[in-house]
Amino acid sequence: MAISELNEDTQDQICDLLENLQQIEKLKNKDMRILLDKIVRHYGGKVVNK
Repeated sequence: MAISELNEDTQDQICDLLENLQQIEKLKNKDMRILLDKIVRHYGGKVVNK
């Protein structure tokens, strides 16, 4: 499932959650990519580091 297939509300909720995790848990960008990669690999995708 591509990100474009998610509705706008879902995208906003994911962004809010990631921002909260970054602030509360003091996660670095690298840690966020690792977390997202783990999640999307479950669905057959991967996070690209650009």
